Amino acid sequence: MSRQSTQGKITPTRPLPSLEEQRKFWDWHWQHWQERRVLNDWTERRAQEILNLIKEPHLNHPRILDLGCGHGWFTERLANFGDVHGIDLSQEAIAAAKARRPDITYLAGNIYEAPLPANHFDIVVSQEVIAHVEDQPKYLGRAADVLKSRGFLIVTTGNKYVIDRLGDVGWVKQPSEHIRHELGRKQLKDLLAPRFEILKVFTIIPHGTQGVLRVVNSYKLNALFRLFISQQKIEALKEKAGFGWQMIFLARKKD
Repeated sequence: MSRQSTQGKITPTRPLPSLEEQRKFWDWHWQHWQERRVLNDWTERRAQEILNLIKEPHLNHPRILDLGCGHGWFTERLANFGDVHGIDLSQEAIAAAKARRPDITYLAGNIYEAPLPANHFDIVVSQEVIAHVEDQPKYLGRAADVLKSRGFLIVTTGNKYVIDRLGDVGWVKQPSEHIRHELGRKQLKDLLAPRFEILKVFTIIPHGTQGVLRVVNSYKLNALFRLFISQQKIEALKEKAGFGWQMIFLARKKD
């Protein structure tokens, strides 16, 4: 077990896994993921929201870095927008990514030591990674280092407020090699503040069955609301209120 300090660095109550132990875990994870080929509706929704944000700055063929790219399923989509690079700790995942798209630049390694050029990228995408690193400020600092001045960072991660209220559908017990430390909206804002200007924050995919979310997501209450407004509008209101399972941040590197 471990707990999180207010500065975003993990304070362990047991020894944290080494990078090699983490790499082996992610090798296993991505092999298992590849075998199942899981791209569900939630994953697709998150992906589309990121792509919408990629389009917003109207950049001409931007340089994009996919931080924690896995086996490249999303990196391939980013390649439609500009010159994309992908990096991941898992050698297995990167090998699969390179085999499928040898025209994309992929790198297997530790983000902190990888030979990534400073002040180089227009956009950095970090999809479902920050909750799995030991030193979250250092991770975001590395993202800032490789971004150009006024470059854009897109971060997605689980919404701790909702995850803590998932009830029986919460996360299964994780192996000791897996770091998982979810963030709330304010926590992530505070972590971004030293190096980034936050431009947009929103949540997607309303979920949760405990506390106030038991009421918000009640089938009977939602059925009543549907007499007056569409289900799509109901879901949009929940997301705007911060009740989405996923948080998405768009930020810009400070000068």
